[in-house]
Amino acid sequence: MKKILFLSCLFFCCKINSQVNQYDLKNDPKLDSILKIKKSIDREIYDSNYYSIQVFSGNYKNGDSIMNYVSEKYLSDSLYFYFETPNYKVRIGKYKSKINAEKKLRDIKKEFKSAFIFKPKN
Repeated sequence: MKKILFLSCLFFCCKINSQVNQYDLKNDPKLDSILKIKKSIDREIYDSNYYSIQVFSGNYKNGDSIMNYVSEKYLSDSLYFYFETPNYKVRIGKYKSKINAEKKLRDIKKEFKSAFIFKPKN
């Protein structure tokens, strides 16, 4: 009789304490809006805190040809070609630390002697 009582208690305890595989996760709309705000703030901080390497500043014709050359040579880096009064500029990369930018600058200086590290002020 004790064995039956023990086994029945064991069975009910296991059944009561077992976990269910389903869960109901409710996202609060406020949490979603806070996450969106956090992402936008992080993006602004990232966009304003990076180093880039400027390889050219001058007229459009030369800038375009240098941009074409650089785009073939540095495929893995982000490249920027834009107009900033009064010159067109070609920049390579978005580096989070100055050390990484300096490492890349050593390689770039082999071809572009006047290249330098640039930190945009946004």
